[in-house]
Amino acid sequence: MSEIEEQKKTPVGKIIGCGCLVLVVIGLLGGAAIFFGITKALKSNAPYREAIAATESNPAAIAALGEPIKPGLIPSGSIHIGDGEGEVNFEIPVSGPKGKGTIHIRGEKPAGSPTWIYDTRELKVEGQREPIPLGK
Repeated sequence: MSEIEEQKKTPVGKIIGCGCLVLVVIGLLGGAAIFFGITKALKSNAPYREAIAATESNPAAIAALGEPIKPGLIPSGSIHIGDGEGEVNFEIPVSGPKGKGTIHIRGEKPAGSPTWIYDTRELKVEGQREPIPLGK
């Protein structure tokens, strides 16, 4: 291959390589934005905030996990709110200096009601058989 042919191919390869790199970076940034947007939406709702507050003020949870109790980065599950009513069913990982656990929340918000009604709001601590009730 002559030196002239090699010089012609090099810029095209660099352009294609840079284009692919830009697409990958845009895809990663878009995925991260979606992930953090969903996580922020879950963490900003009343059931999440109430469950964290109930855990942080519960003497049995404090005894099992220690203080401070910190929520994990990624809650999992679902919440649906629409037309003044809602349903929630998700888990929040938490940890403290003494251990780790998971808060499980399941409940509903009746139409026209300002408050959520929980069927389940409990803390399951790793290594303990019985969950710690966090109130309804």
